[in-house]
Amino acid sequence: MKNEVNKIMLSEIERIFPTIFTNIKIDIYQLVTVRKNRAKLFNDKYFSNKFWDIILLLYSHEINELPIDSKVIAENLELSHTSVARYLHALFADGIVCAYDEAAGSGFDLENDNLSLTQQGFENTARVVQQVRQIFTTATKP
Repeated sequence: MKNEVNKIMLSEIERIFPTIFTNIKIDIYQLVTVRKNRAKLFNDKYFSNKFWDIILLLYSHEINELPIDSKVIAENLELSHTSVARYLHALFADGIVCAYDEAAGSGFDLENDNLSLTQQGFENTARVVQQVRQIFTTATKP
């Protein structure tokens, strides 16, 4: 029953959020691209993990109701599939990542199945994205 309530709540957030922020897909991909290319400007060691980039990709795909798996994440971030799998296992253990639409049963495979953010992961990411958007909006006002 708890999963049913969580799923309903998440679906409601998914329905409302995109209507308010219709250009979120572009923003997310621009942020990921900037983060990916920052190593051209600074020592790559300054940016030692890709957790946030993975979360942003999952968030964008969830907002746009598009499934995504670890292979697509690896391609987008130009990381090895093995590296992405390690990040995903940590995110799963922390309750941030789950099966897409929570449809997978006990046979859920992080490395091959479609992925999504948990309700907590989605809501927390939405808060951070909104804060970042607010910073950019404030910074561009005359």
